[in-house]
Amino acid sequence: MGDVCVDYRKEFADLLREIRIPVGDDGRSKLEKYSRLNCYITANMPKSLFRYRTLEPHNIEAFRKGTIPVSKPSVMGDIFDSQIFVNVEKTVEELKKLSGGMGVIAEYVYKGGEIPQEVLQSLSRNMRRTVIKNKHRFRNNPRLRATMKHLTPEVEKAFIGKIETKSEHIVDILKATGYIACFSEECNNLKMWSDYADKHRGYVLEYDFETLNPRFHTFEKCGERFLPNTIVLPVIYGEQYDSTEFVICYMANELLRDVDKRDIYVKQRDELWHIKGYLYKDSDYKPESEWRLITPIHGVPRKSDSYSDVGGVPKAIYYGAEMPEESFLELEAIAKEKQIVRYRMEVNTSERKVVAILLD
Repeated sequence: MGDVCVDYRKEFADLLREIRIPVGDDGRSKLEKYSRLNCYITANMPKSLFRYRTLEPHNIEAFRKGTIPVSKPSVMGDIFDSQIFVNVEKTVEELKKLSGGMGVIAEYVYKGGEIPQEVLQSLSRNMRRTVIKNKHRFRNNPRLRATMKHLTPEVEKAFIGKIETKSEHIVDILKATGYIACFSEECNNLKMWSDYADKHRGYVLEYDFETLNPRFHTFEKCGERFLPNTIVLPVIYGEQYDSTEFVICYMANELLRDVDKRDIYVKQRDELWHIKGYLYKDSDYKPESEWRLITPIHGVPRKSDSYSDVGGVPKAIYYGAEMPEESFLELEAIAKEKQIVRYRMEVNTSERKVVAILLD
């Protein structure tokens, strides 16, 4: 293993911003870019990662089956999880640069029957009557198209409101596209034991990093796309993921599809959007030293918020200092059957910490 760089998360954030994989990038280029990420992670990865768990039945059953439950970011406890930023002004500017510019946007607004009152009021009475009566003839009426196009300030104001509403919906889509599982670099973090292991009544599972990430740069070919399987990456603290380009692409396709029925008008500019969007958290969470297993699972029902089909057998278990005896005996039976290393956490009152004691 490489020596962990003190600032590796910041360096990783810089690398992640730098690497972009546009749709249509050839296979060799994609592999080269994914390999750069892989090499950096390999040089800085911890030897083990730890998962804090409660005693809920589905967690114990997953331990028994040797699987790792994963969840959508949209159902995580932190409402700011996967911090995502959308620059509405930039989105408007980029959409205005599309073929047809504000003329296309005006047509979209008009066809949707959502011409704002302030736009109508800016027209003469006769023109207002003409616009309202000739909605179905808009596409073939140069005069109407020119009128709407020249009402740029009013149309743009209305469209900004539409983007603000739509962008919230699109961010929700991004948060519900993939699944994640959270890990820490530490097994004795008091706050983690309190928040994520039911006040020391739960347990921690230790995983070898390489067993979690065995196929980081192995891809399944799907047409011309190379799709990465499960990836484990460090969380970036104190920043937000700028999803503006993703929103622009999504909205442009929706907007223009409504106008001229094309399936794809603007190609996605970075296939890594679904990975990048899940790695950002507030700096208050930095002490958690979190890494995330991210998997763009296919074939899972859309309404499934979580499931347990990601394989992962731990190499050790740490029983909480306040774990009930009945639960301890149940987990011990599973751990012994799996022949994994077992520890019991003990409280060191004088030093205000918990210490892992190896069990026979």
